[in-house]
Amino acid sequence: MEGVASALAFGPEALKAHSSKEGLVGTGGEPPAAEDPGEQGSSSSFPKRDLASAREMEDEESEGPLKEQDLKEAYIRLVQGTQEWQDGCTYRGEFGLRTKLGFGEFSWPTGQTYRGHFYRDHRHGSGTYTWPDGSSFTGTFYLSHREGFGTMYLKSSLFQGLYKADRRFGPGVETYPDGSQDVGLWFHEHLIKLCSEMPGSFSLLSYPKLAPFLTHNPTKLSLLDDEKMEWDLDEGQDPFFYEYKRFLLNDDLTLPPDMHVYSTDNGHLPMTYSFRKDLDARLFMDDIPPFVEDGEPWFITNETPLMVRIQRQTYKFRNKKAYTSWNMAAIMQGDRSGFARCGPRERLAKEMILRAEDGDYVWIYKILRANLVNADVADAKGYTVLAAATVHCHMQIISLLLDSGADVNKCSDEGLTPLSMSFLLYYPAGSFKPNIAERTMPDPQEVMVRAPVLPSFSFLPAEGATETLYCDERVFLSQSYQDLKPVVAGGEDSPAPQKLHQLSGESADVKSVSQRAGSVQGKSSNSELLQGPDDALGNTDKCTQCSNNTSFDSNLCVRSFSIQLSLDLLEQSAQAYTLLKAPCLGDSSSEKVTLDASSSNKGTMRKMALCMIEHRKRWQTIQLLLHRGADPNLGRVPMQVLFFAVKAADVDGVKLLLENGARTDIQLPPQLRSLTPLHIAAALPGAEGVRITELLLHAITDVDAQAADQDEVYQPCRVDLLSSSSLKLNNEPGPPSIYYTQRAAPPEGGRTALHVACEREDDHECARDIVRLLLSHRANPNTLWSGHSPLSLSIVSGNDLIVRELLSHGADPNLPLTKGLGNALCMACDLTYEHQRSTDSKLSLIDRLISYGADILNPVTLMQGDKVAVGTAVDYGFFKFFQDRKIAHCPFHALLPAERETFLARKRLLEYMGFQLRRAVFTKESQWDQKLLYLSKRAELAPNHRLKKRCSLPYKCPDGEESEAIPFFKFCYQCGRSIGVRLSPCTRCYSILTCSKFCKTRAWNEFHKRDCGAAMLMRSLHAGGVLGAMEL
Repeated sequence: MEGVASALAFGPEALKAHSSKEGLVGTGGEPPAAEDPGEQGSSSSFPKRDLASAREMEDEESEGPLKEQDLKEAYIRLVQGTQEWQDGCTYRGEFGLRTKLGFGEFSWPTGQTYRGHFYRDHRHGSGTYTWPDGSSFTGTFYLSHREGFGTMYLKSSLFQGLYKADRRFGPGVETYPDGSQDVGLWFHEHLIKLCSEMPGSFSLLSYPKLAPFLTHNPTKLSLLDDEKMEWDLDEGQDPFFYEYKRFLLNDDLTLPPDMHVYSTDNGHLPMTYSFRKDLDARLFMDDIPPFVEDGEPWFITNETPLMVRIQRQTYKFRNKKAYTSWNMAAIMQGDRSGFARCGPRERLAKEMILRAEDGDYVWIYKILRANLVNADVADAKGYTVLAAATVHCHMQIISLLLDSGADVNKCSDEGLTPLSMSFLLYYPAGSFKPNIAERTMPDPQEVMVRAPVLPSFSFLPAEGATETLYCDERVFLSQSYQDLKPVVAGGEDSPAPQKLHQLSGESADVKSVSQRAGSVQGKSSNSELLQGPDDALGNTDKCTQCSNNTSFDSNLCVRSFSIQLSLDLLEQSAQAYTLLKAPCLGDSSSEKVTLDASSSNKGTMRKMALCMIEHRKRWQTIQLLLHRGADPNLGRVPMQVLFFAVKAADVDGVKLLLENGARTDIQLPPQLRSLTPLHIAAALPGAEGVRITELLLHAITDVDAQAADQDEVYQPCRVDLLSSSSLKLNNEPGPPSIYYTQRAAPPEGGRTALHVACEREDDHECARDIVRLLLSHRANPNTLWSGHSPLSLSIVSGNDLIVRELLSHGADPNLPLTKGLGNALCMACDLTYEHQRSTDSKLSLIDRLISYGADILNPVTLMQGDKVAVGTAVDYGFFKFFQDRKIAHCPFHALLPAERETFLARKRLLEYMGFQLRRAVFTKESQWDQKLLYLSKRAELAPNHRLKKRCSLPYKCPDGEESEAIPFFKFCYQCGRSIGVRLSPCTRCYSILTCSKFCKTRAWNEFHKRDCGAAMLMRSLHAGGVLGAMEL
């Protein structure tokens, strides 16, 4: 070798310095100038370098910034030399570190040559590779592979675009001699994504009812520490940290030392982070580092793994000059306006998508067999050939595409997979059941005027010749049947058949038929549903003076009568019609079903049969996709497919998805309360909700998953219009602590599935069954949401079946509720929910709560403005009673009959609560020393209690020890009130308190007459003991 000292000059500028003729060709969307690849490759010659020029380059390099280079290698002295191998290979160029390092030319005996930059014996940097046939590549190399932007000169075309590992991988333009261009994203030798949108492609914009679910935010692209390996736990925290893990984390131990000196065959070895960082620093020496954020951030437009890697590769080379000069940004944005007319590959790709929609199996088979189009090609919005075949239920084409390598889980730019599209069409928004979990329950006033709901059928067709209707079919058919009511028999030109033709017979597009089936559901008004055939036709007996209509019997005939067909009869006839092999319908196994509206067969039966066939094929398409590996957890837009089946109450659909690995821990976006499928299943009406809940519980991990609605306030169905209470709060302390057991309030969060089931006011038996299932899977019945526990929600919703179920499974009736709700007994006497139960049911509920351990003596805090008082559940009931000021304060004779009944019912409830409170106090006080309790009450309540405290001796227990006075609860022993009243003791015994003359009289007549004598006897015994002590 000849030794010539030089510094390491590396980059595109250095390549231009060696040869001014070489460069990247083409600007913008214009086709590049035609060049002869053979002449360009042959005209390249290796220039001789002298010592002076080498030293000048060394001085220029040393003056530049050295941010990305190691100081040791920045001043590597390069030598010029020649190396030859026995097989005929020759290298002429620069050497350093005993490797090819710098600029040089390598030639093979086969005629191939490379002229450009080397790094550690690898072709790394800018260069030109030439083949014997005249083809050449000018662009960027990375570890001896084409990677980055480059120009490939071929005999028949010219390609300018992005490469990775010697293959096309990203945006690019292939120009042909006739001036046409194939523009788009490339994967190997085929277009993977076009820059033009196909007409009629599937889009979520066609579903405005699902707009609230479109809350997905795209992920931001980033290359920072993308390849760096890290463990989540360190050595001390990781229980499975073995010694070999250190080798994976240490770059110095991953590869043998100085391996680059003796071997370049490291493709099978791992690429360490430090080595990759060094290679990137060499490659992007003259550019902004790829991991540095500059300008507007890039967002991932398509989340398919292959598309993410393409976008990441493009983002890595975004600062290269070719990205701007070749208009690659327009390709990434799907803008083809700046390029020439479409080339052959692009035309075939568009045609293939259209043929997939039409079901042309033979044409697609020939194209794929000839490898002319990639099976995964998509338009500018990510609408793939597989998606087109899926939307139109062409199952043979779906199987052909999947056999040809199509990705069954490839999603569109909107985030829709083929499986998601099928579920969107199979479950229109009109098929979703209203539920209380999503707050989609209709207003109670609307429910009262709504027509009876027809029984729903399963979505899954039965195995056999006869198949049942799907739920959305049922909706569609029922609406069609309602439209047929005003039709006069025999009237072929009547408006109803024409309307049905517009609904289901205009196009062979299955998507449009399903969309119309979902939209028709909400069109019929309540008046149409309630009116009978006579109302629809009008009364034929009525006529006006100026009308030509008469009601004579001679004018009546069969044509004049309205014929109302049974919906079941129509369904059975249509079901039988689908089993026919008639030419107008075609074989059910064929790819195409004739939906020509101009056909001679315009009957309603045919419309219904076609609708059933379409939904049957839609279900078979879903089964095929899942069987071929479609992941039900990928499509998150507008929501995971499991939500579709759950919201539509399709038991068989949920079962099919769970069998194919659908996850149950998924959640809706936070904007939609982060509900899980279990939340919605617990709110579904009917037996389907019970069955779906059972299926989910067998696969669920957290039965107590909480929704993101912790800030919501529970609003009862009946709006509370009561004003503030007239009860005055005077900071009453409430019952002393010796009367009850103190309990801390549990943490409060979002709703669980148990809260949702207990909140339901519909279908009490099914709701009870769902609660039983949840409790059997150890759902926690003592959690709070919006101040309520599951027990309190079941009380206010009026479902006593759930109350029994919760109490029998350990629900705490004494659980303190927050937000001023008190406890379960307070909810039982709350007048806001009095419409849920009769008075007898309320009394039975109170008895049941007390029998399961509810303590009526638990303190309840009442607040009104800045005033606070502590009382019991009885005080809570009176506090609510005085909110209705008319009933509470008006004389009884001034009330209306209905208001009198309400007053008597409330009075009976509060009196019973007072009775229970009095009994609980007597039971509690019976456990104490009666003599000491009597003395404590007398010392506290007697008018001259201060004087008696001075002269009376302390009470001595039988064991001789002195005892302090017992703090006792001050309340009205008749009505139970302790807040907002002035209490006065019995002047004879001082053992009870009353709040009024009425309560005093009733207490005397009901119980105190017999108790007062015993108290007087104790008083006399105590007086005698005091006198004896004074005499001594």
